[in-house]
Amino acid sequence: MQVLLEIVLRTAAVYLFLLLGLRLLGRGEAAQLRTIDLVLLLVLANSLQNAMVGADTSVLGGIVAAATLLVLARLLRIAEMRFPRLRQGIEGEPMLLARNGRVLQRGLTAANMTTSDLARAARRVGIDDISHIKLAILEADGEVSVIGGSTASVVPRRTSRPRTPKRARS
Repeated sequence: MQVLLEIVLRTAAVYLFLLLGLRLLGRGEAAQLRTIDLVLLLVLANSLQNAMVGADTSVLGGIVAAATLLVLARLLRIAEMRFPRLRQGIEGEPMLLARNGRVLQRGLTAANMTTSDLARAARRVGIDDISHIKLAILEADGEVSVIGGSTASVVPRRTSRPRTPKRARS
C-alpha cells in the first residue's frame, strides 16, 4: 500500500510540474501542435514515466499512475469552475492580435505568433489581406478568433470549446 501511495504522490508532483511547464511554454505553442511539439510531448512523457512509478513497473503501478492523472485532471477542472481566477492563472486571458486592419505587434509577441501566423488564420476564414481584419483575438483556449467585414469565424488551433473574449472589447 505504501508503494501505491508513493506512486500517487510522485504522479501528482509530475502532473503539476508539467502543467506549470506547459503554461510557461505559452498557449500558442502548446495549442498548435507542430511536429516538434509532438516530439517534445512524447519525450517528456517517456522521461517522466519513471519519475511517476519509480521502480514499480507493474500493471497495477501504471494503472495507479494513470488513475491519479485522471483524478487530478478532474479535480483541477472542478476547482477551475469554482475559482475563476485559478482558470485565468492556468489558461490565461484572451490577447488582442489585430484591430481595424492594424496588427498589434505587442499582442503577437505576447502570443508567440508571427504576422504570417495571423495571415494564415485570416486566410482560413476567407480574409486574404490582414488589413481587412476588424478584430483578431487569441482566445484563452488557444483558438484564434478572426472577424473581418461581415465575416466572423473562429480558427481552431486545437479541439476545445469556444470562449468569448472578456478584455478584448476596448
